[in-house]
Amino acid sequence: MGTTLDYFSSSGENEAGNQSMKLLAFRLHGNFAHFNQPISNRFRNTYSIIPKPQLLGLIGSIAGLRGYANNKTFPEFYSRIGDLKVYIRSNNNSDKKFIVNYNSLNSFLNNRVDTGSPNVIINEQVLLDPDYEIGLLLDENNDLHNSIIENIRHNRSVFPIYFGKNEFFANIQYQSLEDYEMNSAKEPMCCSILPFDELEREGTNNMKLEMLPVGFDGAFKYIYRLMAIPQKECVVPLKNPDKCIVSGGNVYYVF
Repeated sequence: MGTTLDYFSSSGENEAGNQSMKLLAFRLHGNFAHFNQPISNRFRNTYSIIPKPQLLGLIGSIAGLRGYANNKTFPEFYSRIGDLKVYIRSNNNSDKKFIVNYNSLNSFLNNRVDTGSPNVIINEQVLLDPDYEIGLLLDENNDLHNSIIENIRHNRSVFPIYFGKNEFFANIQYQSLEDYEMNSAKEPMCCSILPFDELEREGTNNMKLEMLPVGFDGAFKYIYRLMAIPQKECVVPLKNPDKCIVSGGNVYYVF
């Protein structure tokens, strides 16, 4: 396990008291979202909160970084900002979902003999009113980080941003750019999602558990981790409390 300073540094060169490191906070919201769980072609479930890889893709669009070109190389956004430390806090814990049914335009699915029909009906879950507070640890002396700061500060994006599907547009709303402190409390009041295995003792009161992708391995496959999603601000006994930051009186787990 790396040191706390290594953990919080995306470049490996951050030092204690580095005044150029800031916490950029903004609201990310929309009407609908679909963060696809790659389980089935015909039943497309959605994660209940935006996973980190999808968030990084969205940040990449804001900065003008390219996405997925093929399945053999990492997308540009992940190569450039894959090590970015973030926090994700849900502003809407109602977790409202509904099902949309439509005919598949995928010729492979429609020509399969086991479907029993020339047209395959797709059942897709959709999240209603996704709304998040997002935090990014950024270095103002880094040109790419600075472009992210400036674009979000002015609520603009180089490429269109959306929640999983082209028709589900996302909106950004700048909140703040400020200093942050490292957490020292062993059992802080945490309000952002965090890995379940970071809990010092088991206990999921006021939390929802979900297996979420948090990154990619060398074969470009998702790395999954069981995450705890607080349904409200709650006391969280942590194994590594120094992986949290404090800003504006709130405690956030960054990963």
